[in-house]
Amino acid sequence: MAQDPAQAALPAGLSANAFSSVFQAINGLRNRRAIVALLGCTIVGVLVSVLLVAMAGTIGFFAAFLGGVFYLLAVGTGVNAAGLLQMDQARGIASRSLVDALVYGLMCIPKLIVLGLALVAVEIAIFILIAIVLFICKIPYFGPLLFVVAFPLSVVVAGVTIWGLFLCLLLSLPAIWQGATITRALAQTLAIVRSRLIEAVLLLVVLGFLCAAVGFILFALLFGGLMPTLGMSAGIVGFGGIGMQNLSGMMYGMGGMGRGGGHMVAGMIGGAVLWAIAGSLVGQVYLLGLSIVYLRLTEGLDLTASEEALRTKFDEARRRTAELGERARAAAGAAAASATAPSATAAAPPPFQPPPAYAPPPAAAPGMAPPAMPAAPVAGSGTTGTDIDLPFDDARPAPAYGAPPAYMPPPVQAPPAPPAAAPVTACPQCLSAVTADDVFCGVCGYRLK
Repeated sequence: MAQDPAQAALPAGLSANAFSSVFQAINGLRNRRAIVALLGCTIVGVLVSVLLVAMAGTIGFFAAFLGGVFYLLAVGTGVNAAGLLQMDQARGIASRSLVDALVYGLMCIPKLIVLGLALVAVEIAIFILIAIVLFICKIPYFGPLLFVVAFPLSVVVAGVTIWGLFLCLLLSLPAIWQGATITRALAQTLAIVRSRLIEAVLLLVVLGFLCAAVGFILFALLFGGLMPTLGMSAGIVGFGGIGMQNLSGMMYGMGGMGRGGGHMVAGMIGGAVLWAIAGSLVGQVYLLGLSIVYLRLTEGLDLTASEEALRTKFDEARRRTAELGERARAAAGAAAASATAPSATAAAPPPFQPPPAYAPPPAAAPGMAPPAMPAAPVAGSGTTGTDIDLPFDDARPAPAYGAPPAYMPPPVQAPPAPPAAAPVTACPQCLSAVTADDVFCGVCGYRLK
Protein backbone atom coordinates (compact mmCIF):
# COMPACT_ATOMS: atom_id res chain seq x y z
CA MET A 1 0.00 0.00 0.00
CA ALA A 2 1.43 3.35 -1.06
CA GLN A 3 2.01 5.97 1.63
CA ASP A 4 1.31 9.65 1.26
CA PRO A 5 4.65 11.52 0.87
CA ALA A 6 3.37 14.46 2.94
CA GLN A 7 2.38 12.14 5.76
CA ALA A 8 5.66 10.22 5.50
CA ALA A 9 7.58 13.46 6.01
CA LEU A 10 5.94 13.98 9.41
CA PRO A 11 7.61 12.60 12.53
CA ALA A 12 6.33 9.30 13.87
CA GLY A 13 4.75 10.97 16.89
CA LEU A 14 2.99 13.68 14.86
CA SER A 15 1.48 11.61 12.06
CA ALA A 16 -2.20 11.77 11.25
CA ASN A 17 -2.55 8.14 12.29
CA ALA A 18 -1.22 9.07 15.74
CA PHE A 19 -3.96 11.65 16.29
CA SER A 20 -6.67 9.35 14.96
CA SER A 21 -5.43 6.46 17.10
CA VAL A 22 -5.97 8.51 20.25
CA PHE A 23 -9.72 8.27 19.68
CA GLN A 24 -9.39 4.50 20.03
CA ALA A 25 -9.00 5.12 23.76
CA ILE A 26 -12.80 4.99 24.00
CA ASN A 27 -12.42 1.21 23.62
CA GLY A 28 -11.02 1.21 27.17
CA LEU A 29 -14.65 1.25 28.35
CA ARG A 30 -14.96 -2.31 27.03
CA ASN A 31 -12.05 -3.74 29.05
CA ARG A 32 -13.97 -5.37 31.88
CA ARG A 33 -10.90 -6.74 33.69
CA ALA A 34 -9.33 -3.30 33.89
CA ILE A 35 -12.60 -1.81 35.20
CA VAL A 36 -12.95 -4.53 37.84
CA ALA A 37 -9.28 -4.16 38.90
CA LEU A 38 -9.46 -0.39 39.37
CA LEU A 39 -12.95 -0.29 40.87
CA GLY A 40 -12.38 -3.27 43.17
CA CYS A 41 -9.10 -1.93 44.56
CA THR A 42 -10.66 1.49 45.11
CA ILE A 43 -13.67 0.08 46.99
CA VAL A 44 -11.50 -2.21 49.14
CA GLY A 45 -9.14 0.66 49.93
CA VAL A 46 -12.04 2.92 50.94
CA LEU A 47 -13.69 0.29 53.15
CA VAL A 48 -10.50 -0.71 54.96
CA SER A 49 -9.32 2.86 55.43
CA VAL A 50 -12.72 3.94 56.80
CA LEU A 51 -12.68 0.98 59.20
CA LEU A 52 -9.19 1.86 60.44
CA VAL A 53 -10.10 5.53 60.82
CA ALA A 54 -13.17 4.54 62.84
CA MET A 55 -10.92 2.46 65.10
CA ALA A 56 -8.58 5.40 65.64
CA GLY A 57 -10.52 6.39 68.77
CA THR A 58 -9.56 3.13 70.49
CA ILE A 59 -6.25 2.21 68.83
CA GLY A 60 -4.88 5.70 68.28
CA PHE A 61 -3.59 7.89 65.52
CA PHE A 62 -1.48 5.03 64.13
CA ALA A 63 -4.66 3.31 62.90
CA ALA A 64 -5.63 6.38 60.88
CA PHE A 65 -2.13 6.53 59.44
CA LEU A 66 -2.32 2.86 58.43
CA GLY A 67 -5.71 3.54 56.85
CA GLY A 68 -4.27 6.29 54.66
CA VAL A 69 -1.28 4.15 53.65
CA PHE A 70 -3.51 1.18 52.80
CA TYR A 71 -5.79 3.38 50.70
CA LEU A 72 -2.84 4.71 48.68
CA LEU A 73 -1.48 1.18 48.17
CA ALA A 74 -4.87 -0.13 47.08
CA VAL A 75 -5.50 2.71 44.63
CA GLY A 76 -1.95 2.49 43.28
CA THR A 77 -2.28 -1.25 42.76
CA GLY A 78 -5.60 -0.79 40.95
CA VAL A 79 -4.25 1.93 38.67
CA ASN A 80 -1.16 -0.07 37.75
CA ALA A 81 -3.16 -3.27 37.17
CA ALA A 82 -5.69 -1.46 34.97
CA GLY A 83 -2.90 0.30 33.07
CA LEU A 84 -1.15 -3.02 32.48
CA LEU A 85 -4.33 -4.59 31.11
CA GLN A 86 -4.94 -1.54 28.88
CA MET A 87 -1.33 -1.71 27.65
CA ASP A 88 -1.89 -5.31 26.60
CA GLN A 89 -4.98 -4.20 24.68
CA ALA A 90 -3.08 -1.33 23.02
CA ARG A 91 -0.26 -3.67 21.95
CA GLY A 92 -2.76 -6.16 20.54
CA ILE A 93 -1.60 -9.11 22.67
CA ALA A 94 -3.56 -11.50 24.82
CA SER A 95 -4.64 -9.94 28.09
CA ARG A 96 -3.26 -11.55 31.23
CA SER A 97 -5.39 -12.73 34.14
CA LEU A 98 -6.78 -10.38 36.76
CA VAL A 99 -4.71 -11.92 39.58
CA ASP A 100 -1.46 -11.57 37.62
CA ALA A 101 -2.30 -7.98 36.80
CA LEU A 102 -2.97 -7.16 40.46
CA VAL A 103 0.28 -8.79 41.63
CA TYR A 104 2.31 -7.02 38.98
CA GLY A 105 0.54 -3.73 39.75
CA LEU A 106 1.59 -4.03 43.40
CA MET A 107 5.20 -4.72 42.35
CA CYS A 108 5.23 -1.55 40.22
CA ILE A 109 4.65 0.70 43.25
CA PRO A 110 8.31 0.68 44.53
CA LYS A 111 9.56 1.62 41.06
CA LEU A 112 7.13 4.53 40.89
CA ILE A 113 8.16 5.73 44.36
CA VAL A 114 11.86 5.72 43.43
CA LEU A 115 11.12 7.42 40.13
CA GLY A 116 9.04 10.10 41.84
CA LEU A 117 11.76 10.76 44.43
CA ALA A 118 14.39 11.11 41.70
CA LEU A 119 12.29 13.63 39.79
CA VAL A 120 11.54 15.56 42.99
CA ALA A 121 15.28 15.68 43.77
CA VAL A 122 15.96 17.15 40.32
CA GLU A 123 13.24 19.75 40.85
CA ILE A 124 14.62 20.72 44.27
CA ALA A 125 18.13 21.11 42.82
CA ILE A 126 16.85 23.44 40.09
CA PHE A 127 14.89 25.50 42.62
CA ILE A 128 18.04 25.82 44.77
CA LEU A 129 19.90 27.23 41.79
CA ILE A 130 17.08 29.72 41.19
CA ALA A 131 17.22 30.75 44.87
CA ILE A 132 21.00 31.31 44.62
CA VAL A 133 20.51 33.56 41.60
CA LEU A 134 17.83 35.54 43.45
CA PHE A 135 20.13 35.98 46.45
CA ILE A 136 22.79 37.35 44.13
CA CYS A 137 20.22 39.86 42.90
CA LYS A 138 20.22 41.44 46.39
CA ILE A 139 23.62 43.04 45.68
CA PRO A 140 23.30 46.85 45.59
CA TYR A 141 23.40 48.56 42.20
CA PHE A 142 24.25 45.39 40.28
CA GLY A 143 21.34 43.34 41.73
CA PRO A 144 18.46 45.25 40.09
CA LEU A 145 20.15 45.06 36.70
CA LEU A 146 20.61 41.31 37.08
CA PHE A 147 17.02 40.89 38.32
CA VAL A 148 15.73 42.27 35.02
CA VAL A 149 17.06 39.13 33.33
CA ALA A 150 16.89 36.69 36.25
CA PHE A 151 13.18 37.13 36.99
CA PRO A 152 11.73 36.17 33.58
CA LEU A 153 14.34 33.48 33.13
CA SER A 154 13.49 32.00 36.54
CA VAL A 155 9.79 31.98 35.65
CA VAL A 156 10.46 30.08 32.43
CA VAL A 157 12.86 27.62 34.07
CA ALA A 158 10.48 26.94 36.99
CA GLY A 159 7.52 26.38 34.66
CA VAL A 160 9.46 24.09 32.33
CA THR A 161 10.81 22.18 35.32
CA ILE A 162 7.41 21.55 36.93
CA TRP A 163 5.54 20.55 33.80
CA GLY A 164 8.51 18.80 32.21
CA LEU A 165 9.04 16.56 35.24
CA PHE A 166 5.30 15.88 35.43
CA LEU A 167 5.36 14.90 31.76
CA CYS A 168 8.36 12.65 32.39
CA LEU A 169 6.54 10.91 35.26
CA LEU A 170 3.41 10.52 33.17
CA LEU A 171 5.21 9.02 30.19
CA SER A 172 7.27 6.73 32.43
CA LEU A 173 4.15 4.88 33.62
CA PRO A 174 3.61 2.88 30.39
CA ALA A 175 7.31 1.98 30.28
CA ILE A 176 7.11 0.57 33.81
CA TRP A 177 3.91 -1.30 32.92
CA GLN A 178 5.87 -2.93 30.11
CA GLY A 179 8.46 -4.16 32.61
CA ALA A 180 11.22 -1.62 31.96
CA THR A 181 13.67 -0.71 34.69
CA ILE A 182 13.80 2.76 36.21
CA THR A 183 16.88 3.68 34.17
CA ARG A 184 15.30 2.54 30.91
CA ALA A 185 12.02 4.30 31.72
CA LEU A 186 13.88 7.56 32.36
CA ALA A 187 15.94 7.09 29.19
CA GLN A 188 12.82 6.58 27.10
CA THR A 189 11.12 9.58 28.67
CA LEU A 190 14.15 11.82 28.12
CA ALA A 191 14.39 10.65 24.52
CA ILE A 192 10.73 11.54 23.99
CA VAL A 193 11.08 14.96 25.65
CA ARG A 194 14.30 15.73 23.77
CA SER A 195 13.09 14.82 20.27
CA ARG A 196 9.27 14.78 20.36
CA LEU A 197 8.19 17.15 23.10
CA ILE A 198 5.64 19.11 21.01
CA GLU A 199 4.14 15.91 19.66
CA ALA A 200 3.79 14.47 23.17
CA VAL A 201 2.09 17.59 24.50
CA LEU A 202 -0.34 17.78 21.58
CA LEU A 203 -1.30 14.11 21.83
CA LEU A 204 -1.85 14.39 25.59
CA VAL A 205 -3.97 17.50 25.07
CA VAL A 206 -6.13 15.62 22.56
CA LEU A 207 -6.42 12.76 25.04
CA GLY A 208 -7.46 15.20 27.78
CA PHE A 209 -10.23 16.65 25.63
CA LEU A 210 -11.45 13.14 24.83
CA CYS A 211 -11.57 12.18 28.53
CA ALA A 212 -13.33 15.43 29.34
CA ALA A 213 -15.98 14.67 26.72
CA VAL A 214 -16.52 11.14 28.09
CA GLY A 215 -16.67 12.45 31.65
CA PHE A 216 -19.15 15.14 30.66
CA ILE A 217 -21.45 12.55 29.15
CA LEU A 218 -21.23 10.21 32.15
CA PHE A 219 -21.66 12.87 34.83
CA ALA A 220 -24.43 14.57 32.88
CA LEU A 221 -26.22 11.22 32.85
CA LEU A 222 -25.74 10.84 36.60
CA PHE A 223 -26.82 14.39 37.41
CA GLY A 224 -29.86 13.96 35.15
CA GLY A 225 -31.04 10.97 37.15
CA LEU A 226 -29.90 12.28 40.55
CA MET A 227 -32.37 15.15 40.93
CA PRO A 228 -35.68 13.25 40.42
CA THR A 229 -34.42 10.24 42.40
CA LEU A 230 -33.31 12.46 45.27
CA GLY A 231 -36.69 14.24 45.32
CA MET A 232 -38.70 11.02 45.36
CA SER A 233 -36.43 9.54 48.04
CA ALA A 234 -36.93 12.58 50.24
CA GLY A 235 -40.72 12.39 49.91
CA ILE A 236 -41.11 8.64 50.30
CA VAL A 237 -38.35 7.32 52.61
CA GLY A 238 -37.03 10.61 53.99
CA PHE A 239 -33.67 10.20 52.31
CA GLY A 240 -30.93 11.99 54.12
CA GLY A 241 -33.25 13.11 56.97
CA ILE A 242 -35.18 15.50 54.68
CA GLY A 243 -38.59 13.99 55.56
CA MET A 244 -40.78 15.80 58.13
CA GLN A 245 -40.93 12.84 60.48
CA ASN A 246 -37.15 12.48 60.57
CA LEU A 247 -36.77 16.27 60.97
CA SER A 248 -39.11 16.31 64.00
CA GLY A 249 -37.32 13.30 65.44
CA MET A 250 -34.00 15.08 65.14
CA MET A 251 -35.41 18.20 66.83
CA TYR A 252 -37.25 16.58 69.79
CA GLY A 253 -35.30 13.39 70.26
CA MET A 254 -33.92 10.33 68.59
CA GLY A 255 -37.35 8.83 67.82
CA GLY A 256 -37.22 9.16 64.05
CA MET A 257 -33.45 9.23 63.74
CA GLY A 258 -32.96 5.51 63.25
CA ARG A 259 -34.79 5.06 59.98
CA GLY A 260 -33.68 8.39 58.50
CA GLY A 261 -30.08 7.88 59.58
CA GLY A 262 -29.95 4.39 58.05
CA HIS A 263 -31.34 5.58 54.73
CA MET A 264 -28.91 8.51 54.74
CA VAL A 265 -25.87 6.27 55.26
CA ALA A 266 -27.13 3.81 52.65
CA GLY A 267 -27.71 6.61 50.15
CA MET A 268 -24.24 8.03 50.74
CA ILE A 269 -22.61 4.63 50.22
CA GLY A 270 -24.64 3.99 47.06
CA GLY A 271 -23.85 7.43 45.69
CA ALA A 272 -20.13 6.99 46.42
CA VAL A 273 -20.09 3.68 44.57
CA LEU A 274 -21.93 5.29 41.66
CA TRP A 275 -19.43 8.14 41.39
CA ALA A 276 -16.54 5.69 41.75
CA ILE A 277 -17.84 3.69 38.78
CA ALA A 278 -18.11 6.85 36.69
CA GLY A 279 -14.61 7.94 37.63
CA SER A 280 -13.27 4.46 36.90
CA LEU A 281 -14.79 4.55 33.40
CA VAL A 282 -13.15 7.89 32.65
CA GLY A 283 -9.88 6.50 34.05
CA GLN A 284 -10.01 3.53 31.68
CA VAL A 285 -10.24 5.88 28.71
CA TYR A 286 -7.24 7.85 29.95
CA LEU A 287 -5.11 4.76 30.72
CA LEU A 288 -5.71 3.23 27.29
CA GLY A 289 -5.08 6.59 25.60
CA LEU A 290 -1.83 7.06 27.57
CA SER A 291 -0.63 3.64 26.42
CA ILE A 292 -1.48 4.49 22.80
CA VAL A 293 0.32 7.85 23.03
CA TYR A 294 3.41 6.18 24.51
CA LEU A 295 3.54 3.56 21.78
CA ARG A 296 3.20 6.24 19.09
CA LEU A 297 5.88 8.46 20.60
CA THR A 298 8.41 5.66 21.02
CA GLU A 299 7.96 4.48 17.44
CA GLY A 300 11.29 4.74 15.61
CA LEU A 301 13.26 6.09 18.62
CA ASP A 302 16.72 4.72 19.39
CA LEU A 303 16.00 3.91 23.03
CA THR A 304 19.13 1.79 23.48
CA ALA A 305 21.44 4.71 22.73
CA SER A 306 19.48 6.95 25.10
CA GLU A 307 19.71 4.36 27.85
CA GLU A 308 23.46 3.95 27.35
CA ALA A 309 23.97 7.72 27.45
CA LEU A 310 21.93 7.96 30.65
CA ARG A 311 23.89 5.10 32.23
CA THR A 312 27.14 6.85 31.30
CA LYS A 313 25.96 10.04 33.02
CA PHE A 314 24.92 8.08 36.11
CA ASP A 315 28.30 6.31 36.24
CA GLU A 316 30.14 9.62 35.84
CA ALA A 317 28.08 11.19 38.63
CA ARG A 318 28.70 8.15 40.84
CA ARG A 319 32.45 8.31 40.14
CA ARG A 320 32.61 12.01 40.97
CA THR A 321 30.67 11.43 44.16
CA ALA A 322 33.10 8.67 45.15
CA GLU A 323 36.09 10.94 44.42
CA LEU A 324 34.61 13.73 46.54
CA GLY A 325 34.02 11.25 49.34
CA GLU A 326 37.61 10.01 49.18
CA ARG A 327 38.93 13.57 49.27
CA ALA A 328 36.76 14.39 52.24
CA ARG A 329 37.92 11.29 54.12
CA ALA A 330 41.58 12.06 53.33
CA ALA A 331 41.19 15.64 54.54
CA ALA A 332 39.51 14.45 57.72
CA GLY A 333 42.32 11.93 58.33
CA ALA A 334 45.01 14.57 57.82
CA ALA A 335 43.24 16.94 60.21
CA ALA A 336 42.94 14.20 62.84
CA ALA A 337 46.64 13.30 62.47
CA SER A 338 47.75 16.93 62.85
CA ALA A 339 45.55 17.30 65.92
CA THR A 340 46.98 14.22 67.65
CA ALA A 341 50.65 14.91 66.75
CA PRO A 342 51.37 17.49 69.55
CA SER A 343 49.85 15.31 72.24
CA ALA A 344 51.91 12.31 71.13
CA THR A 345 55.08 14.40 71.24
CA ALA A 346 54.30 15.68 74.71
CA ALA A 347 53.48 12.20 75.98
CA ALA A 348 56.75 10.62 74.82
CA PRO A 349 59.62 13.21 74.91
CA PRO A 350 62.96 12.23 73.40
CA PRO A 351 65.76 11.16 75.80
CA PHE A 352 67.98 13.95 77.17
CA GLN A 353 71.24 14.40 75.30
CA PRO A 354 73.90 16.22 77.40
CA PRO A 355 76.10 18.79 75.68
CA PRO A 356 79.51 17.55 74.43
CA ALA A 357 81.37 19.71 76.99
CA TYR A 358 79.89 17.69 79.88
CA ALA A 359 80.37 14.23 78.36
CA PRO A 360 82.11 11.90 80.88
CA PRO A 361 85.75 11.05 80.07
CA PRO A 362 86.56 7.57 78.83
CA ALA A 363 87.55 5.14 81.54
CA ALA A 364 91.31 4.53 81.79
CA ALA A 365 92.78 1.09 82.24
CA PRO A 366 94.61 0.36 85.52
CA GLY A 367 98.21 1.52 85.48
CA MET A 368 97.71 3.80 82.51
CA ALA A 369 97.74 7.57 82.53
CA PRO A 370 94.58 9.34 81.52
CA PRO A 371 94.50 10.61 77.98
CA ALA A 372 95.78 14.11 77.53
CA MET A 373 93.18 16.68 76.61
CA PRO A 374 93.97 19.15 73.87
CA ALA A 375 95.17 22.47 75.17
CA ALA A 376 92.91 25.43 74.85
CA PRO A 377 93.85 27.78 72.07
CA VAL A 378 95.95 30.74 73.15
CA ALA A 379 94.77 34.18 72.29
CA GLY A 380 96.91 35.76 69.65
CA SER A 381 98.42 32.49 68.48
CA GLY A 382 97.91 30.96 65.08
CA THR A 383 95.89 28.10 66.42
CA THR A 384 92.19 28.15 65.50
CA GLY A 385 89.37 26.27 67.13
CA THR A 386 85.66 26.02 67.23
CA ASP A 387 85.32 28.11 70.41
CA ILE A 388 85.60 31.89 70.52
CA ASP A 389 88.91 33.06 72.01
CA LEU A 390 88.33 35.06 75.15
CA PRO A 391 90.85 36.94 77.30
CA PHE A 392 90.31 34.82 80.38
CA ASP A 393 90.81 31.49 78.58
CA ASP A 394 94.60 31.73 79.15
CA ALA A 395 94.27 31.91 82.92
CA ARG A 396 91.95 28.87 83.13
CA PRO A 397 93.96 25.81 84.04
CA ALA A 398 93.43 22.64 82.08
CA PRO A 399 91.24 20.14 83.88
CA ALA A 400 93.08 17.20 85.37
CA TYR A 401 91.63 13.72 85.28
CA GLY A 402 92.59 10.59 87.12
CA ALA A 403 93.09 10.17 90.88
CA PRO A 404 91.73 12.98 93.11
CA PRO A 405 94.37 15.24 94.82
CA ALA A 406 95.41 14.69 98.44
CA TYR A 407 93.50 16.46 101.17
CA MET A 408 94.95 19.88 101.96
CA PRO A 409 93.86 21.65 105.17
CA PRO A 410 92.65 25.21 104.73
CA PRO A 411 95.32 27.89 105.43
CA VAL A 412 95.23 29.67 108.80
CA GLN A 413 94.56 33.37 108.38
CA ALA A 414 96.21 35.88 110.82
CA PRO A 415 93.91 38.34 112.61
CA PRO A 416 93.71 41.71 110.95
CA ALA A 417 95.92 44.49 112.38
CA PRO A 418 94.12 47.27 114.32
CA PRO A 419 93.65 50.49 112.37
CA ALA A 420 96.24 53.17 112.92
CA ALA A 421 95.28 56.06 115.19
CA ALA A 422 94.46 59.37 113.53
CA PRO A 423 97.21 62.06 114.00
CA VAL A 424 96.64 64.57 116.84
CA THR A 425 96.78 68.32 116.11
CA ALA A 426 95.94 71.57 118.02
CA CYS A 427 93.02 74.00 117.67
CA PRO A 428 94.21 77.23 116.05
CA GLN A 429 92.17 79.35 118.53
CA CYS A 430 92.57 77.76 121.92
CA LEU A 431 95.47 75.44 121.12
CA SER A 432 93.50 72.49 122.49
CA ALA A 433 94.27 68.97 121.11
CA VAL A 434 92.03 67.88 118.21
CA THR A 435 92.17 65.00 115.67
CA ALA A 436 91.88 64.96 111.94
CA ASP A 437 88.37 63.57 112.14
CA ASP A 438 87.00 66.38 114.35
CA VAL A 439 84.89 69.04 112.63
CA PHE A 440 84.54 71.41 115.61
CA CYS A 441 86.88 72.02 118.60
CA GLY A 442 85.64 70.36 121.74
CA VAL A 443 86.76 73.20 124.00
CA CYS A 444 85.99 76.44 122.25
CA GLY A 445 83.70 75.18 119.49
CA TYR A 446 85.83 76.55 116.69
CA ARG A 447 84.95 75.14 113.25
CA LEU A 448 87.94 73.17 112.08
CA LYS A 449 86.60 72.17 108.63
